Amino acid sequence: MAWGDFTKQAAAYRLSRPSYPVELLEEILNEADLVVGDPVADIGAGTGIFSQLLLDQGLEVTAIEPNAEMRKYGEETCKATWLEATFEQTGLPDASQKWCFAAQAFHWADVPKSLAEIRRILGPGGGFTALWNERNNGQSEILSWVQEALSRHVPDFDHDYRTRDWATELVSTGDFSMVTPLSVPHTVRMSKARFLELWRSNNQLNTIAGPERLAAFFADLEGHLKTIGAEEIDVPYLCKAWTAT
Repeated sequence: MAWGDFTKQAAAYRLSRPSYPVELLEEILNEADLVVGDPVADIGAGTGIFSQLLLDQGLEVTAIEPNAEMRKYGEETCKATWLEATFEQTGLPDASQKWCFAAQAFHWADVPKSLAEIRRILGPGGGFTALWNERNNGQSEILSWVQEALSRHVPDFDHDYRTRDWATELVSTGDFSMVTPLSVPHTVRMSKARFLELWRSNNQLNTIAGPERLAAFFADLEGHLKTIGAEEIDVPYLCKAWTAT
């Protein structure tokens, strides 16, 4: 299994990953003066979760996703214009986009090359928003238990992107000069099956753990959920966005 290759996690990703707070998106769109029909790019679009939110706002969306399996699921449900491309080489014309977005994806990018490419495809006054849903482990007994179980079964697993200084990285190349942060909490209620798929969709966990440690972790997790009788689970998130202009 390759680092960053979601081919084997695509089905679980489509079934389990949460959407993003509409109020956060609406605030970003208002600040960006985006209106119905404006062309925007969702880079690293995955299965189209964020692309669909953009479409729902009436925007003209190009969804860029390099992984064929993720793109296949996205094309089935999200009517954006889909392209096989990357952050570093989007294939879009110069100055063709009013805004660019990356949801749960920019930590996979080569930052200097990607920022230069994003600046190239943006028109005058355009900007770039990178955002992530982060599980709020401290607000959930089940999530706290999962973190403890991961520390036992896969102690080398770590979400390193959560500690990165995105406000600094996004202006590090000079392509952008100012970063505006925004955070919105939200909670997603999941069935037990979806909660298990959520962890199966995690590429870093699958890659680092390997088959044996992953199987032991899931056996422990399923046993715990059965013991506490959890059929539905409230998963608290803090959606964090950084907008570069």
